Amino acid sequence: MEKPKAGIVGAGISGASCAGALSAAGWDVDVFDKGHGAGGRLASRCLESGWATLGAPFISAWNTPFREQAEEWVKKGWVAPLKGDILQGRADTGWTQARLKGHYLPKIETSELVRHVMGQAKLHLESHVIAVQPQTLVFQDGSMADGYDQVICAVPGPQAISLLDALSPLRERLAGVRYRPVWAFLMRCEGGPDADIIKFDDNLLDMAVRQTTADPDLWLVHSSYEFAESHVEASEIEARTRAAAALMDLLGLSRPVEVEASHMWLYARSENPVGGHWLRDDENRVILIGDGISGAGVERAWESGVQLAQAILESKV
Repeated sequence: MEKPKAGIVGAGISGASCAGALSAAGWDVDVFDKGHGAGGRLASRCLESGWATLGAPFISAWNTPFREQAEEWVKKGWVAPLKGDILQGRADTGWTQARLKGHYLPKIETSELVRHVMGQAKLHLESHVIAVQPQTLVFQDGSMADGYDQVICAVPGPQAISLLDALSPLRERLAGVRYRPVWAFLMRCEGGPDADIIKFDDNLLDMAVRQTTADPDLWLVHSSYEFAESHVEASEIEARTRAAAALMDLLGLSRPVEVEASHMWLYARSENPVGGHWLRDDENRVILIGDGISGAGVERAWESGVQLAQAILESKV
């Protein structure tokens, strides 16, 4: 018998977890992503000294299924329980010790972690899908991939909406989902408090995480939502300059901060997800998963993909 086939748009954690579960059950799975690597907001960046991330710096696990999955990743050496000095505050008001429970720090490149989750599914990078149709995906270059038993869209809501012209009921369900943006920066600086993670009491910058996998002087710095929303239309240079100045003030630094990379995550956090684990169009066999449905965070994205795969294998969708 011919294997059932699934075509998945998006190589983030939701698409990867669904792809991995289906391929492990014998499905023929294609995963398409317009980027240069897997991961979505867990993507990593290779540097001369190692690797760093501009996306999620660590993974939180609150519920039993994902905690058990995270512990399996610990055994494989992919992640480790988060440890180290964690501070909260700012230089001019002082620092307090903080704790983050139920968090895990990637020990391998986050894009590699997502690729492991994908299992035996076939990953097609730099494949820009412009339309999702029944059993079919249409690409920017005019080519098509068809014959799928299930087409699964695992990208942020606004990106999914642009693909669903032929599927207006799904478009309408996603139309009201709002997202908040975040600017992310890789900054190199010397001095400041002796910490691995800093949570700022500030309305411009949210946190800084030392990138020990690349260089102990290199930090991933995430802006606040408010900063990103006020700098959505700003140039990259303007956002970098303002964020670097803010970091110098918060850490009490006398030497300038060097910004090595930056990225605007326009769809960083879904504020009002649809709810549940997936949305489906039964007649056309198209299904939506991801944070626009299940909510923000790696754990919910993973659950969205895994729950859908289980339902498909049990013939519930």
